[in-house]
Amino acid sequence: GSASKALIAKVCGDDAILDHDFCLKALSNAQANAAKSVNQLVDVAMKEAVAKAHTTLKVIVEMMKKPSSPATLEALKTCQNVYKNSIRSFGMISDELSEDAMSANYDVSLIGPDAETCIKALAAASVNAPEIANGNHDLQYFSSLGHGMTAKMN
Repeated sequence: GSASKALIAKVCGDDAILDHDFCLKALSNAQANAAKSVNQLVDVAMKEAVAKAHTTLKVIVEMMKKPSSPATLEALKTCQNVYKNSIRSFGMISDELSEDAMSANYDVSLIGPDAETCIKALAAASVNAPEIANGNHDLQYFSSLGHGMTAKMN
């Protein structure tokens, strides 16, 4: 328990992590507290990221079922693709880490800018969707977190 708390504090306190509070919050669960290594912590964080992205993807899919303008539908499709890709990317990071930490570090860093694609699409179509907006922030935070956590692993 306490060894993991120290590990979490050390990882979240690192200067590679931009948002220390988000890091501590993301790693404040039983899985994180059971982690024995930074790799296992990354694994926990990426699983959390996948779960959050799945939740937002469900919201997007539900919104697509409702009648809306072609522009709105197009924006939602863009976001749907972003989230499908993000889920796949977050899901690959842990496996990648064991093979090539630099690839994992690079791939996880691409997820945040990908969220921008969804943000811009929603803005262009004037779609106000707070749940998707929160999801986009999560993508950016977890992307940044994963990038920070994997930065010193080679």
